[in-house]
Amino acid sequence: MIHPPLSSPLLPVLRRGLLPALLGLGTAACNPFAPALDDAVTDPNKLLGNPVTVRGFFDRFRSSYQLRDSTLYGQLLDRRFTFTFRDFANNIDRTWNRDVEINTTYKLFRASRSANLQWTQYLPTSDTAFSDTLVYVERSFSLSIEQRDDQSFTGAGSARLVLVRKNKDAPWRMRSWYDRSEF
Repeated sequence: MIHPPLSSPLLPVLRRGLLPALLGLGTAACNPFAPALDDAVTDPNKLLGNPVTVRGFFDRFRSSYQLRDSTLYGQLLDRRFTFTFRDFANNIDRTWNRDVEINTTYKLFRASRSANLQWTQYLPTSDTAFSDTLVYVERSFSLSIEQRDDQSFTGAGSARLVLVRKNKDAPWRMRSWYDRSEF
């Protein structure tokens, strides 16, 4: 192999461009502070729950609480959603709409350091309507919330939900929630 003499006209070219580029290629691939991105696409339905199934709907519901993500939670609500709870002090049911529910949940998530929602058993219900586009579900749950000011709240209850969807391939959305919590 013939090496050019040190006074070769190629030396300035090597010093200015090619040599630094070649050296840069060798070190760029092994930077431990800039690891390569994972090329595999993560399926959110496997990660968070697939709301096309009733079980997946509840998995995604729990994920929205665990992650304290009101946007994810909002995707589970039908546009005509209503939340109802019993006001025992006044002996009446109180109801609010989707906008109030999302705003209330957003504030809850912002004020909390952690939220742990566990859906437990399905409860028997007198409603027997079940179709590809409508289902009545009553489930018990436990919920614990740790706020940023170190206050903690723990409770249990049940939720009677009406789930709807446009067709059998569409995700389930919650049309109504009648809450029977013990907080």
